[in-house]
Amino acid sequence: MRLRARLLGLISVGFISLSVALVALHLHSQAWASRQAAQIFGNTTYVIGNEYAAQMATLVDGVHDEPYLYVEYAGRYAYGDFNGDGLKDAAVIVTESGGGTGNWYALAFLINDGEKFVHRASRVLDDRAIINSMREKNGKVLIDMFVHQEGDCRAGPTKRVRNTYAYDGPDRWGEIEGSPYQRIYTDGAKAFQEIYVTPIPAQIRETFDRTIQSHENCSEDGCAFTVVDGEKQVGIFTKKFIVVGLGPSDSGGISATLVFEGSLVSFSLEMDDRGGGRYELRSMAELPGPLGEAFIRLLQNPAYQRYWL
Repeated sequence: MRLRARLLGLISVGFISLSVALVALHLHSQAWASRQAAQIFGNTTYVIGNEYAAQMATLVDGVHDEPYLYVEYAGRYAYGDFNGDGLKDAAVIVTESGGGTGNWYALAFLINDGEKFVHRASRVLDDRAIINSMREKNGKVLIDMFVHQEGDCRAGPTKRVRNTYAYDGPDRWGEIEGSPYQRIYTDGAKAFQEIYVTPIPAQIRETFDRTIQSHENCSEDGCAFTVVDGEKQVGIFTKKFIVVGLGPSDSGGISATLVFEGSLVSFSLEMDDRGGGRYELRSMAELPGPLGEAFIRLLQNPAYQRYWL
């Protein structure tokens, strides 16, 4: 009897040890998969926008940070064949903030082109949604989450839903028929090249040159706008700048987003088209919030030196 009890005890201990080992192996496997996903999806290019305006955002270590756009990989993903071509695709949740209090959650479909995952479509979930889980089901994505309902505060959604999302083809981002200036945002040298193939950036510089002449009575502390150059405040019209956003204004002129050399903030510029290639400065305002460190490092890259005016 004692021998039998001892054998049973050893078997029991063996089963417990095996169970603990299997659990540990499962947790290790999950952790490895999460790290691999973060490496892939946290360094992918996403397109943020709609049919009127689109901005490419390349994440680095899970984050894209520039004026008026902060995008972050939320750590949620699911694999599946979402377009039916036999290749493994991915669905990823990212968050987007445009500088205000909103923090929008979106489901991004990353389609496998045979070599890499490419962002092809998005589905908006909710502002500050609470994601409980997500998984692939029959070639679609099933998300269990809390979203807002009437009476909820913005930070506390209380309506629980289990929604299914299907990939039904690529989104049409930034396709504006008849618009001479689609709103373009910076994402590497290609986007800068698209902005600078128009004569508008140079005409902005010419407009500033004319504006300086009308500010001859500026004090040493600068004019209407100043930036820090070392320890001294200097007029912003005398500084180099780079055009990081360009599009039509509501008044029929040009709207641009500028970053001036030495400034830690960006500026919104409105210009009226006076005809004959001449533009007149309507208004310029400092945009709220400092520039992201990653964006500043991007503009300091030698590849972008030729874009500074």
